[in-house]
Amino acid sequence: MRFSGMSMCSAALATAAAFLTSVQPLAAQAIRGFTYCAPPARPSCIETSAAALAMAACDEEMQLFTKMVFRYRECLERETERAVREANDAIEIWRCRLDETKCRN
Repeated sequence: MRFSGMSMCSAALATAAAFLTSVQPLAAQAIRGFTYCAPPARPSCIETSAAALAMAACDEEMQLFTKMVFRYRECLERETERAVREANDAIEIWRCRLDETKCRN
Protein backbone atom coordinates (compact mmCIF):
# COMPACT_ATOMS: atom_id res chain seq x y z
CA MET A 1 0.00 0.00 0.00
CA ARG A 2 1.59 3.32 -1.03
CA PHE A 3 0.62 6.35 0.97
CA SER A 4 2.62 9.02 -0.85
CA GLY A 5 0.20 11.23 -2.72
CA MET A 6 -2.85 9.85 -0.92
CA SER A 7 -5.21 12.02 1.05
CA MET A 8 -5.75 11.26 4.74
CA CYS A 9 -9.18 9.86 3.85
CA SER A 10 -7.67 7.51 1.29
CA ALA A 11 -5.04 6.41 3.80
CA ALA A 12 -7.75 5.71 6.37
CA LEU A 13 -9.74 3.70 3.83
CA ALA A 14 -6.65 1.71 2.89
CA THR A 15 -5.98 0.96 6.56
CA ALA A 16 -9.59 -0.13 7.06
CA ALA A 17 -9.40 -2.38 4.01
CA ALA A 18 -6.19 -3.97 5.29
CA PHE A 19 -7.86 -4.56 8.65
CA LEU A 20 -10.98 -6.11 7.14
CA THR A 21 -9.01 -8.49 4.92
CA SER A 22 -6.84 -9.58 7.82
CA VAL A 23 -9.76 -10.18 10.21
CA GLN A 24 -11.52 -12.74 7.99
CA PRO A 25 -8.77 -15.38 8.25
CA LEU A 26 -8.96 -15.18 12.05
CA ALA A 27 -12.16 -17.16 11.91
CA ALA A 28 -11.37 -20.85 12.11
CA GLN A 29 -11.75 -22.57 8.78
CA ALA A 30 -12.19 -26.28 9.39
CA ILE A 31 -10.45 -28.33 6.71
CA ARG A 32 -10.82 -32.08 7.31
CA GLY A 33 -10.50 -31.67 11.07
CA PHE A 34 -7.71 -29.12 10.91
CA THR A 35 -7.92 -25.43 11.66
CA TYR A 36 -6.25 -23.09 9.22
CA CYS A 37 -4.08 -20.41 10.81
CA ALA A 38 -3.62 -17.61 8.29
CA PRO A 39 -0.21 -15.95 8.53
CA PRO A 40 -0.39 -12.15 8.80
CA ALA A 41 0.69 -10.07 5.84
CA ARG A 42 3.56 -7.66 6.46
CA PRO A 43 2.38 -4.06 6.00
CA SER A 44 3.62 -2.70 2.70
CA CYS A 45 3.87 0.81 4.13
CA ILE A 46 7.13 -0.08 5.85
CA GLU A 47 8.76 -0.68 2.48
CA THR A 48 8.05 2.82 1.14
CA SER A 49 9.06 6.28 2.23
CA ALA A 50 5.95 7.95 3.52
CA ALA A 51 5.04 11.53 4.21
CA ALA A 52 4.48 12.50 7.85
CA LEU A 53 0.73 12.46 7.25
CA ALA A 54 0.84 8.82 6.20
CA MET A 55 3.08 7.83 9.11
CA ALA A 56 0.08 7.74 11.47
CA ALA A 57 -1.76 5.37 9.15
CA CYS A 58 1.35 3.19 8.85
CA ASP A 59 1.70 3.18 12.63
CA GLU A 60 -1.86 1.86 12.88
CA GLU A 61 -1.04 -0.83 10.32
CA MET A 62 2.06 -1.82 12.28
CA GLN A 63 0.06 -2.07 15.53
CA LEU A 64 -2.52 -4.24 13.78
CA PHE A 65 0.22 -6.37 12.22
CA THR A 66 1.78 -6.93 15.64
CA LYS A 67 -1.58 -8.04 17.06
CA MET A 68 -2.09 -10.35 14.10
CA VAL A 69 1.33 -11.96 14.62
CA PHE A 70 0.41 -12.77 18.23
CA ARG A 71 -2.98 -14.13 17.18
CA TYR A 72 -1.31 -16.23 14.49
CA ARG A 73 1.10 -17.66 17.05
CA GLU A 74 -1.77 -18.46 19.42
CA CYS A 75 -3.66 -20.15 16.58
CA LEU A 76 -0.62 -22.27 15.72
CA GLU A 77 -0.21 -23.28 19.36
CA ARG A 78 -3.89 -24.29 19.63
CA GLU A 79 -3.70 -26.21 16.35
CA THR A 80 -0.53 -28.00 17.43
CA GLU A 81 -2.13 -29.03 20.73
CA ARG A 82 -5.27 -30.19 18.90
CA ALA A 83 -3.26 -32.20 16.37
CA VAL A 84 -1.23 -33.89 19.14
CA ARG A 85 -4.44 -34.81 21.02
CA GLU A 86 -5.95 -36.20 17.82
CA ALA A 87 -2.80 -38.20 17.07
CA ASN A 88 -2.70 -39.58 20.62
CA ASP A 89 -6.36 -40.61 20.38
CA ALA A 90 -5.75 -42.34 17.03
CA ILE A 91 -2.68 -44.15 18.41
CA GLU A 92 -4.65 -45.30 21.43
CA ILE A 93 -7.48 -46.63 19.26
CA TRP A 94 -5.01 -48.42 16.98
CA ARG A 95 -3.10 -50.01 19.88
CA CYS A 96 -6.38 -51.16 21.37
CA ARG A 97 -7.35 -52.82 18.08
CA LEU A 98 -3.98 -54.55 17.89
CA ASP A 99 -4.02 -55.72 21.51
CA GLU A 100 -7.19 -55.52 23.62
CA THR A 101 -5.13 -55.55 26.82
CA LYS A 102 -3.96 -52.04 25.91
CA CYS A 103 -7.51 -50.65 25.82
CA ARG A 104 -8.43 -48.14 28.51
CA ASN A 105 -11.88 -49.56 29.14
